[in-house]
Amino acid sequence: MLSWDSIERGLGLFLELVRADRGVKAEFERSRDEFFTAPEAPRAPMAELRHLEWFLLERPSAVLGSTPVQAWQERWRASLPEEDSELATSFLHSLPGAFEVTSLVPGEAAWVRDLFTLGEHPVVEARTMASLAVGDLLVGRLFPAGAGTFLSSPAASVFRNPGLLAAVRADLEGMRSARRGVLRIQQLELERLFHGSGAEPLGLQGVAEIRGRVRAELLKQGLAPEAVAGILERVQVAARASRSQVITEIMNGLAFETGVDLARARLVLVELWDSERQLHSEQAAPVPETLPDTFEEGSQSDARAALAAFDRGRAEGKDLEQLFRDLERDLGIEYEDDGDLEEAEDGAPDFPGVIGAMVEEFLWEAEREHGAERAKRWGVLRALGTYAHDIGVFEDLGCTHLLDFSARWLLDESGLTVAEAEALLEALTFFCVWCEELHDLPLKRQFGATLDSLRGSLPRHLALRQSGMTGSGTGSYRVIRVGMQEALVSDGKEERAVTLAPHQAAHLRSGDLVRLSIERGQPLLGATYPGELRSYSSSAG
Repeated sequence: MLSWDSIERGLGLFLELVRADRGVKAEFERSRDEFFTAPEAPRAPMAELRHLEWFLLERPSAVLGSTPVQAWQERWRASLPEEDSELATSFLHSLPGAFEVTSLVPGEAAWVRDLFTLGEHPVVEARTMASLAVGDLLVGRLFPAGAGTFLSSPAASVFRNPGLLAAVRADLEGMRSARRGVLRIQQLELERLFHGSGAEPLGLQGVAEIRGRVRAELLKQGLAPEAVAGILERVQVAARASRSQVITEIMNGLAFETGVDLARARLVLVELWDSERQLHSEQAAPVPETLPDTFEEGSQSDARAALAAFDRGRAEGKDLEQLFRDLERDLGIEYEDDGDLEEAEDGAPDFPGVIGAMVEEFLWEAEREHGAERAKRWGVLRALGTYAHDIGVFEDLGCTHLLDFSARWLLDESGLTVAEAEALLEALTFFCVWCEELHDLPLKRQFGATLDSLRGSLPRHLALRQSGMTGSGTGSYRVIRVGMQEALVSDGKEERAVTLAPHQAAHLRSGDLVRLSIERGQPLLGATYPGELRSYSSSAG
């Protein structure tokens, strides 16, 4: 079974990889300004270790194209000692959150409730249990330790403050009552809520800089200026309407109309989406940063008292929205039309990562109903949470996402084996049923037939991918006919003959979709996809 020592060894080995790569090391140092909100923050207990966890496990690296734990998985796994063989899986499936200690079983476990997802977990690290009491708030990351148990991170913080616990509960219940589904949080948000004073707003200049970086990246990858301008506008408009599915729609277009690096494109587009959403939130609900000009000199002490009361309330974990209302009242700030302010607020809260949280809930119930072995086999479904991380409302998950995930993303970006993909599609089938029966989300009814078909076709394409194809190419061609040595394909305008290797001819079928690469003037298979992906155009609406 894993322990604190093994987690620390694993983090240490990752830190060695970071320091050995000049580009990633520089990125790691720059990321300190993203993570820490005040100059003195890095000196707090375990702050540096929390920063390292976030950088490795959550923050997409521009240098690597994904999080370090995903990009360096094989190199890191090979360097682990035999007794830490389960550590790689534990790191990939670790859970950040705020956990209430609900009970203690001496010598066995401390049971904690995730206040965001409401899941219950047994924490088995003896050093953690010795310092806990019922009612404590454990804030940080939990690592699966085997047999359904968890370890808290050595960097996790413990708060023994009933008022703070009550305030966190109340805030989350308010969020939960305003929407359906499970809430989820990231480690960066935990740091800012419990260890800092909050992040500085991006502002127009910051968002403009991000737009410029995204524009430059897409132009560098060969997109036409007018196409890039259209993409930026789509993201900006969709961010105002909280339509996170726009990223999926854009990625589908890029996958079959261009030869761009899809992983890199998703990374920069998600960054743009997040910045546009933050800017929209800042503009929709402005908070006064300076005292009103109407203050008389004699009222300055009242203003200082109001600000001091606000700071005290925030430190005690009180409801932030109510604190702002009280501050405005104490400062004498009035709005001409309260209705305008209400209209500016978003209709539904947005919680990126909610799909991953729902997958965890499904796997927990699967273990209870189908047994630990089945739940372990279905654990590969966590890839759906990775894919759909930018979706902030559970009900936004639809056929467009599931089709793009299972017919394109699994091939282009997951790195799964055939056996793992078969287990994932099996789990996805049961997940769709679960969503329909328990959460009134009709995924089985709308996507079930397509999914059944994919369970027969996707393994062929994974076998093709793993036989030496580049996975890139351009255009979108439908396979018309497959022969022993070549295939006839069509893009709807013209037909082309493509030379096939024997194993390609064995796996390719009429109706499949392909992208072509050109080598020495000869068209070759660059990437192949199931024909089911053709239904994207009808499901995108």
